[in-house]
Amino acid sequence: MYKFRKKCRLCSNDEFKLVLDLGKQPPSNSFLTKNQLNKFEKQFPLRLYICKSCFHLQLLDVVDKKDLFSNYLYLTGANKPIIEHYEKYVHSVYHKILKKREKPFVIEIGSNDGTLLKEMIKYDVKVLGIEPAKNLAKLSRKIGIKTENQFFNLKLAKNISKKEKADVIIANNVLGHIDNLSEFIKGISELLKNDGVFVFEVPHALNLIKNLEFDTIYHEHISYFSVIALSNWFKKYNFEIFNIEKQSVHGGTIRVFVSRKNNFKRKKSVENILNKEKEYGMKKMKTYDDFSRKVEKLKLTLQKRIKKMKDMNLIIFGYGAPAKGNVLLNYCKFDHKILDFITDTTNLKQGKFTPGTKIPIINPNKKPKNYSKMVGLMLAWNYKNNIIENEKDFLKKGGKFLIPIPSGQII
Repeated sequence: MYKFRKKCRLCSNDEFKLVLDLGKQPPSNSFLTKNQLNKFEKQFPLRLYICKSCFHLQLLDVVDKKDLFSNYLYLTGANKPIIEHYEKYVHSVYHKILKKREKPFVIEIGSNDGTLLKEMIKYDVKVLGIEPAKNLAKLSRKIGIKTENQFFNLKLAKNISKKEKADVIIANNVLGHIDNLSEFIKGISELLKNDGVFVFEVPHALNLIKNLEFDTIYHEHISYFSVIALSNWFKKYNFEIFNIEKQSVHGGTIRVFVSRKNNFKRKKSVENILNKEKEYGMKKMKTYDDFSRKVEKLKLTLQKRIKKMKDMNLIIFGYGAPAKGNVLLNYCKFDHKILDFITDTTNLKQGKFTPGTKIPIINPNKKPKNYSKMVGLMLAWNYKNNIIENEKDFLKKGGKFLIPIPSGQII
């Protein structure tokens, strides 16, 4: 099930421009079991639009969230770089906001398997997770994190706030998943103390456009945020952005600190990023036309390089099975006839097959050892440096990587 949205999520304008059409695709996290290989797969339009009024990038084709999030295979705790990122994240938030507060209370929306809140507990902070995926909420509770297993909404916020309001609410890579952002921010307002802080991380739309990160566009991510669009939206609800910190994870993320107006002094970082967005042309339609043209050119480059390698009888495999990898595979039409297999360290994904393209996913230890005949299409390109460091032996023995974003580089 999906619906077509007719108004902008942030400003309710009804005039849009189509930026990029990635064709009909299955949901990126709907990995298949062997029994499902010959069954019908639901596919939905995957199209990126820009609001002509507030310049918010978004999908208007909205897939039912129950189809996307009820059983989720992305595990925070299975990802070493993310664990390290969260350790630093928690340390920073605690010392900047919570340290001087008495008995601080932190809520995380989209708490996944509890990795971040587990770290927060080390600082003697009371925590609550909100996680809609049953499998993840179960994992979180197993490690002692009190977790509400439901979607965050205003009703839930009111129920929780009757007992206690939060000093800090954290939401990482959550805002981009939410269709009704108006209800979401009202829920935040209800649940946050008057001097509380809402901290969230989202991929930066500037990076998406600048670095041709088209594979980060998928059905779960229905919004792609610029600070230009966010700033105006928060003002409508008596909130303001007072600090932004750039992060390297997920291909370029911004950590945004929000409070009710006049609670914190606004840092220069906010103005700096706003200026960078304007300078790059994030308020000009030509910028989005250029992006679309460059993505199509990149697709042709990748197809040409893979065909050449296939003609040389090389073993082509995928390195990592992230959701964005499935977007790239389906858009470029790289299926199980082109890629022999995909390696991934996530136990839940091993033994399954990629949606749409039906490529088997295996444990990395089970891949062939004739490295000189192998090329890894680096689907988890956002961890490029970690992968290269971990795969020195593969490269030393003649293996190659094709890094698809932003230019199809071969190393």
